[in-house]
Amino acid sequence: MARSKNAEAAAGMYRAQIEHHGYGAADAWKPIASLLLACGAWRSKAEGWIVSNDAVYFKEANEFRAGSAAMRRGGQLGDFLSAELGFDRDELCSHIGLYWADERFRFAQPHNLVGHAFRSMLVEALTLFGDADISYEEEVDPKLEFRGHAFSTRSPNSRIDIVARRGPATVALISSRWRFRHDRVDVVEEAMAYMTAAMRVNPHCQQYAWVGEFMPARLEKVLAHTAPNHPNPPLAACVHFEPRLITEGLQEREMKGQLKSLAWLIDQTSGWK
Repeated sequence: MARSKNAEAAAGMYRAQIEHHGYGAADAWKPIASLLLACGAWRSKAEGWIVSNDAVYFKEANEFRAGSAAMRRGGQLGDFLSAELGFDRDELCSHIGLYWADERFRFAQPHNLVGHAFRSMLVEALTLFGDADISYEEEVDPKLEFRGHAFSTRSPNSRIDIVARRGPATVALISSRWRFRHDRVDVVEEAMAYMTAAMRVNPHCQQYAWVGEFMPARLEKVLAHTAPNHPNPPLAACVHFEPRLITEGLQEREMKGQLKSLAWLIDQTSGWK
């Protein structure tokens, strides 16, 4: 399926950031942070994005009240992010949320936009820095990818977010979620639904969750289905665009399982077969 206009724009903005800053694979997460994280939230189609403080919003906007724990911890995240991106702390908020500052998207409801943007930025990162022999397709119909199989997914019209191929062989499937509710972990449901069909087509095929979630309790719902937490895991890994944003930025508790990084996933592409 061809990319939507907003996803294509997000991919182009990602590439422009990479080229402008001269980032390599180790820094491939930084344009995602610059483009999609923001100090503030979308209010309405009339107001658009309101950026009025120096806290990076890492979860639901209604928790960011003056003096709240979320506001304090969002400030800590901003401290870490400014150091990593190389901006003065008091200037950080004008250097992130760049995707949302674009006039094409500023007044649009962001929930659907961010999902497509996050997915397409991953494809750009893997294309730029991963194995050059791997090709990618987005929003693939599983009934066409794995003919003759039935899939028990939440939606009858579900799509595989990213399919990676080496030549004609399907070598990896990636389910992408920017954020998710703790009681609706679709990336795990999709992995279980597609696993049997994928392994019949290629017993070496790997499945991954690609996430931007920051809350450990939610992330552990995915990590429970990766090694070593699961004896026969449907997911090869849960990949966060930069786990250090959680462990060092928010200084969150240790999770039951290991989040992998974008740099790690890029390195994995050479072993897909």
